[in-house]
Amino acid sequence: MKILIRSTTLDGEPIPGSGETLQAADCLEAVELMRGQTPFTASRVPRDYMTEVLSGIEGGPTQPLPEEAAAAAAEFLTRLARHGLIEFLPDDKASDTWPERFLEALETVRLSGRTNMLDHPEVTRLTAEMGYPEVAVWLADHRREYAAFVLEGTRPLGKNFGGKEDPAPCADK
Repeated sequence: MKILIRSTTLDGEPIPGSGETLQAADCLEAVELMRGQTPFTASRVPRDYMTEVLSGIEGGPTQPLPEEAAAAAAEFLTRLARHGLIEFLPDDKASDTWPERFLEALETVRLSGRTNMLDHPEVTRLTAEMGYPEVAVWLADHRREYAAFVLEGTRPLGKNFGGKEDPAPCADK
């Protein structure tokens, strides 16, 4: 299973177009991975961790989780999803190809000079504003892939940034 754990504001509200993707074999493993993300929760017993998180989100005492660990983990994740804090993703989501106008949209945003290209939420907003809604939707769902593109230069093979076939190798190669 794959889930997107949304980043939150200081008030605990989910931030659209943000978050980290987590890959797990099942709900219980997903909870274990989530629990281990900070030193403050890593040592907590899973049931206590889930109860504490839900109490903070739902305000005070919450409806008890099922006794069985796997069922409790599934209920925990379902309740997080209801609050918009996580999103269940198809397992092949990370391998989605870029939208056709991906490179064109990013070049338009970059040339506008209106934001730093590392500001993922703003880049996502600007692509929609500048007439690339399909790219904005893809960016919102593929934060990690966008970061790899910006930071590591990951791009489709055989294409330059303008989307044209590379006419010749670089002179230094």
